[in-house]
Amino acid sequence: MKNIQDVLHEKEAEIEKLNREIKLLRVAARMLEDDSQSQSTRAVAATPHHADVAAVGPEEPVLEVLPAAPSNGDVSKRWP
Repeated sequence: MKNIQDVLHEKEAEIEKLNREIKLLRVAARMLEDDSQSQSTRAVAATPHHADVAAVGPEEPVLEVLPAAPSNGDVSKRWP
């Protein structure tokens, strides 16, 4: 059996890792979007009619990690 505090710390570390991955994916998406917009801008110069490019929506909220509850020293309670 694992101590619940150990499991909590592992889960918090996983959330932090996922938050970093989300941020990196957002950066990559912006880069790809900028690239596609620059390509469409070049295409606009060659065509007389053009639809406006949709604006990027707001960013998704990043998961927040709640602080761990203070331990009262009772180690008898264990997480399975």
